[in-house]
Amino acid sequence: MGFRGFRGHRPPPPSKAAHFRIEDGNTRIDLKCAEDEPMKACADLLLQVIDRLQGQD
Repeated sequence: MGFRGFRGHRPPPPSKAAHFRIEDGNTRIDLKCAEDEPMKACADLLLQVIDRLQGQD
């Protein structure tokens, strides 16, 4: 038994891209990387963003 969407069409497969969501108080980060980007590169970018936000305190 499979999913049948509108007129028999199936939804697209889920993305394989890395996706990070972080919330801390009023600060929210929602970072989605390109599908062909390695997860390490995406995680490194996320760490850079976090470091810059911490430097603003």
